[in-house]
Amino acid sequence: MPHWKSMLDRDYIFAFDLQGRDVTVTIDRVTAGTLVGEGGRKSKKPVCYFVGKDKPLALNSTNCKTIAALYGNETDAWKGKRITLYPTVTQFGGEERECIRIRPQAPSGKAEPKRSAPEASDDREPGAEG
Repeated sequence: MPHWKSMLDRDYIFAFDLQGRDVTVTIDRVTAGTLVGEGGRKSKKPVCYFVGKDKPLALNSTNCKTIAALYGNETDAWKGKRITLYPTVTQFGGEERECIRIRPQAPSGKAEPKRSAPEASDDREPGAEG
């Protein structure tokens, strides 16, 4: 049975799309995007597209720093590189919200999915539910 949020009109992947597990993906490209948040507030974010996936991930600074630590600061160099996404939670505005984070190590081969422990951060994930 699908998650009810998967039936909403949305442009990006969200934590519930990962179904509680790690997902390793290959970066296809990263573009500059403008997201519209609550109250119509606009913010510029890198948008990461993946090979074989329909929806991209809007990257926050936490996730950008993780990818940059693995593959360098130039987003063109990220093309073809593999990363592992995982669902977790973060604190934002006094609330706990689901979000997606990136494992800080490059994936090797076909690893078994790992469960993640909650983490706290003040950097809200674009597309965080709430």
